[in-house]
Amino acid sequence: MTKINFEDNFEIYLFNYPNETMSSSKLNEFLSFLKFHKVSMPYKFSFVSTSAGLIPEMTLDQNILMDFSPNSLTESKEVQFQDFLKEQKNRSLEGLYNLIELPHELPGQSNAQMKKVCSLIKSLLSEGQFIFLEEPEVDLEAATLELFISALKQHIKDHQVNVFVYSKNLPMWMSHSHKMVERTRDFSFTVSPVSRNYLWDEEREQFYAPSSEEKSTNGLKFTLPKDKNRKKSAA
Repeated sequence: MTKINFEDNFEIYLFNYPNETMSSSKLNEFLSFLKFHKVSMPYKFSFVSTSAGLIPEMTLDQNILMDFSPNSLTESKEVQFQDFLKEQKNRSLEGLYNLIELPHELPGQSNAQMKKVCSLIKSLLSEGQFIFLEEPEVDLEAATLELFISALKQHIKDHQVNVFVYSKNLPMWMSHSHKMVERTRDFSFTVSPVSRNYLWDEEREQFYAPSSEEKSTNGLKFTLPKDKNRKKSAA
């Protein structure tokens, strides 16, 4: 096993789970992956779950500001955050925040996309080595997802972090990811470069897959077509 030095390259890793029954917790899989590669503890990372967990008693803005480190103790944290958004280089992050129409709403009063946007913004404010995103595309409109991916890539460039993504929509993330992580049957992990021909590879495997319905008679083997409706001949 070749240990990955996460300080050499800063990339997006895409988790592939061919057998969903192997693990019920994707966060545990991520932590097991770090342990497998002997990453020093304590792990410093931010995590966004599929359901975008926010503190229900705090407004959307208050949830976001929890992960923001102000420079001054005298000036309002909210004012400093607005100044930070204007001064920092990640324009997509600012655009993402501007999508929040009612930042002083409680999560229970907001729609699913607003809550998910808040959680994703928090992940880009938190100071750590890694970001783990569980189905980040869920509840986002296409334009919002595109804006987040742009903000994420700029964040990686500016802050030199590694990002790990679990998604059921692998084809969508293929063009944005660098490495594929897969759990093996002996509970270790393999890491390989992302194939830019993923869709073709998948179709080719399906095309050449052996038929599941085969019968033999007197040493002869026949392959029967699947799900093909046969018309009965008239009597």
